[in-house]
Amino acid sequence: MSEIKLKPVLRPVQIFESHSKLDEETCNQFDIAAAREGIKVFRSEYEAIAAPAWETIKTEMERSRALFLLVGPELVKSQDQGSPDWKFTQNWIAYEVGLACALGIDVWVLCNNVDINFPVPYLNNYSIGKIQTKAGGFERFVLRTYLEGATFPFGFDEKIKCFCPYKDCGAKFNFHNVMQVGSSTNCPTCLRKLAFTKGWLL
Repeated sequence: MSEIKLKPVLRPVQIFESHSKLDEETCNQFDIAAAREGIKVFRSEYEAIAAPAWETIKTEMERSRALFLLVGPELVKSQDQGSPDWKFTQNWIAYEVGLACALGIDVWVLCNNVDINFPVPYLNNYSIGKIQTKAGGFERFVLRTYLEGATFPFGFDEKIKCFCPYKDCGAKFNFHNVMQVGSSTNCPTCLRKLAFTKGWLL
């Protein structure tokens, strides 16, 4: 296993939450996990943001250790139904992910028991399954690791490097799940099926 990259840490440690305000339950679950680990979360609807909003977003992203895109059932539903809210949310997600990529911070896509149904052009960490708030849960482990000064760049652990097999996609990311033999999930970039014919073990 290669070493996790360490950076100097300034307290309090902050992470940036990209989300739909409609997914209040998903966001609250993640926020509880972060609070229990002593991590500050920037969640835009709870902040006073002066116009133009992109300037505050940029400033807060620069203060953050990582971007966590939370994909919950309401975000998926709004895309499926072509809700007017979707285009607004999609534009901000695209801006935030692109900004995080340019700044070189980790980009996580966390799917809270849903299949992602919109493409994310860049990420380096992907996880599916219900967000856990209890001690020992995966999200709390990740957040604690940021608190300790580590990051999760692509390829930090050879065992979990995942590559989309479609040549016109080529997405690569750390995949943080156990998959049974013959199971599948969506590629978060091209949305085509990633089939785990031999399973996937952490």
